[in-house]
Amino acid sequence: MDWTKIKKSIQIDLLSKDLEKPNIRLNSLERVEKLLTLKNPNLIKNPKVEFRLIDKNELKESLSTWKESGKISGSESSIINEIYKRI
Repeated sequence: MDWTKIKKSIQIDLLSKDLEKPNIRLNSLERVEKLLTLKNPNLIKNPKVEFRLIDKNELKESLSTWKESGKISGSESSIINEIYKRI
C-alpha cells in the first residue's frame, strides 16, 4: 500500500466514525504527513518497508523532537497508530 492509499484510508475511517470533531484528527494527519515529508521522506516514499524498520514508539519520540513544542498531541499519536494498523 502506498502513502496515498494509507492516507485516504485513514481519512475515510475518520469521517465514518462518530467523532464530534473529525477535523482535529484530519488536521493531525496533515501535520504528521508534513513532518514525515520534511524529516523522514522515505517513510512517505516507501511506507510498507520503511515503517516496518522503525518501532511505532520510536517514531513518536522522533516526531516529538522535530516539533517546536517538543511533544506530539494525542490526535497525532492516534494518527500514527492508524498508520501502523495499515502497514
